[in-house]
Amino acid sequence: MRLEAFRVQNYKKVADTGWITCRDLTAFVGKNEAGKSAIFRGLSKLNPSDGEKYDGLKEFPRRRYTEEFELQDWPVASGRFEIDNEEFSTLATICDALKDTKKVTITRRYSWSTDVEFSPKPSLPEITHQTLVDAVQNVKKAIQGLTAPEGKGDVLGSIKISIIQEFDNLINALTDQPLDGPLAKAQVDQAVNTIMTKANEDWQKTLLSPQTESFMKIAEQLAVIKALKKAEEWVVQNLPKFVYFDRYDILDSAIHIPTFLDELKDQRKGPRHRVTLCLFKHVGLDLQNMLQLGNYDRNRPFQELVRRSLDELAIKANSASINMTNRFQDWWEQRRHRFRYDFQGQYFRAWVSDDLDPSEIELDQRSLGLQYFFSFYLVFLVESEGAHKNCILLLDEPGMHLHGTAQAKVIEFLNKLAQNNQTLYTTHSPFMVDGDHLERARAVYEKEDGTTGISEDIWPRDKDSLFPLQAALGYQLAQSLFISKRQLLVEGITDYWLIKTVAEVLPSRSLPTLRSDITLVPAAGVTKLLPLASMLIGHDIEIGALLDGDEPARKEGNKLVKKLLSGEDRRCLFIGDFLDGRIAAEIEDVFPEDFYLAAVKEAYQINKPAFTKEEQALNNGIVDKLTVFFNRKGLGRFEKWRVAAVLRDWMLQKPDSVPEDIYKTMSKIFEATNAIFGGTEPEEKPC
Repeated sequence: MRLEAFRVQNYKKVADTGWITCRDLTAFVGKNEAGKSAIFRGLSKLNPSDGEKYDGLKEFPRRRYTEEFELQDWPVASGRFEIDNEEFSTLATICDALKDTKKVTITRRYSWSTDVEFSPKPSLPEITHQTLVDAVQNVKKAIQGLTAPEGKGDVLGSIKISIIQEFDNLINALTDQPLDGPLAKAQVDQAVNTIMTKANEDWQKTLLSPQTESFMKIAEQLAVIKALKKAEEWVVQNLPKFVYFDRYDILDSAIHIPTFLDELKDQRKGPRHRVTLCLFKHVGLDLQNMLQLGNYDRNRPFQELVRRSLDELAIKANSASINMTNRFQDWWEQRRHRFRYDFQGQYFRAWVSDDLDPSEIELDQRSLGLQYFFSFYLVFLVESEGAHKNCILLLDEPGMHLHGTAQAKVIEFLNKLAQNNQTLYTTHSPFMVDGDHLERARAVYEKEDGTTGISEDIWPRDKDSLFPLQAALGYQLAQSLFISKRQLLVEGITDYWLIKTVAEVLPSRSLPTLRSDITLVPAAGVTKLLPLASMLIGHDIEIGALLDGDEPARKEGNKLVKKLLSGEDRRCLFIGDFLDGRIAAEIEDVFPEDFYLAAVKEAYQINKPAFTKEEQALNNGIVDKLTVFFNRKGLGRFEKWRVAAVLRDWMLQKPDSVPEDIYKTMSKIFEATNAIFGGTEPEEKPC
């Protein structure tokens, strides 16, 4: 099962996150105390690898505990899972009513009970005591109207009296209980037996057997309900484990093996024991066996058996050292390090040297960042291939002690982990946000009432939560700013989103797209266009501009052409020039009005906007119309980035739902843009 979305409610400072979609690798970004850890710990207990259950006293929102906790069994964590073909086959075998199932939602409550809901939901009747009472009443009437064969009237009459009396007793027993209560199969069997125990001869069976059909149908429905319950139990039993990590303790460079074994035996395990156990598993050593290999009488003369034992100890440690050295250098690029594991009597030692200094230094004397990453890497190297295989990893602030460039390597590491283990992680560092994949980011922020919120729109109002995302994007842009020799300036981030998205989708539509060697650079507004262009031209970068068609953009675009582009107006393009009769059009006007308004409806969760005649008569673009509409309706400020995020997702996730004219128009714009830089993309020359 793959986690498609989750929801956390009623947990610490989390009132309700709503449904949050997640990918194979998803980053939850926010400031300290925003509630990131609470979300992860609450979610982890949907099916925790450590077996820790909810503690309402400690985990239910404190401000609500006295008045609300005892009122109901509150839901906490929910997960919506996609099922694979093998799981689908198993569920359909358990319960035929689930043959169309594609997804399943599981909710865990404070009592530790679970709710399971299949999608699409199977159509099942509600079978209660009342169901059987109604069926018995109908069968009573049918039996009273039966006619006996010639000469059998007295016998049938006696049978009728007996059956009706037993039916009345059954009805009384059922009505003594809540009529909307669940029906037991034993009660249905009693109704069937009431009839069939009286059918001993063939003529009796011929008359009475058909009267059990309605009861048999109820029994069949109960069997389906029972099978559904069994399927629900199977889902809960086979739910992926959630592995929550919030401590990344550092490995000791000197481990006294007898003490370590005693602590494990006495259940005195802590976070460092976890790292140490992973180390020995990676080395492939049995500690008890290693102790025996290392123990010998030092007063006795040379013994071949002792020498062989010491050789075995050294060879295994050396082999593991080489393995870690080779694997670690692919991840840690600060320097090239060499690890050496060594057994010295009852002690295990870890030494490190590097390419700049061959001196071997104890692991715990190296930088905190190196120690952290080594321990972090070791744990996941071992556990993701063992006990946590196919589990969902929830990593709270990984890479916190590392330098920015090393944190970027952690993202690469997590990308590999996510190939086998769906991985969610929290961070407040911009270097732990992949600027190339901002669609993976979910912003965690503190609402005005102090509870935790999660934004899938990426750009929340909370500036502190927004900063890592802004910084990640800024860092990505800064890295590429002077590297790419062909750069296209656009006005802002929404233009960047939409243009970049369409450029990615067009090849699948068999339409010309933007050359891949052209880098998009948002100018953060047309007023910053000239300074940015001047800086780029000063570094011998070939530039062009794609701007809106409104008056401010045309004014600044003309300045750009005259002052910096030597009058080459072909290097500055305006969206309005590609839309017939709408020279003031902006990037948003490429989208048909009705389609764009549908995106506004989804972005703001409001009814689809309907313009007045005055608003519709405005000659400006759709953004200006919506600005006036929002003011009239008291909806606050219209923010086009919200709608751009929806349009971006629609184009990426369901491109066929987007009007084809949008793709064709943008393709024409891209062809004109490519012409600025010499036309279609040149073929790569063979090396």
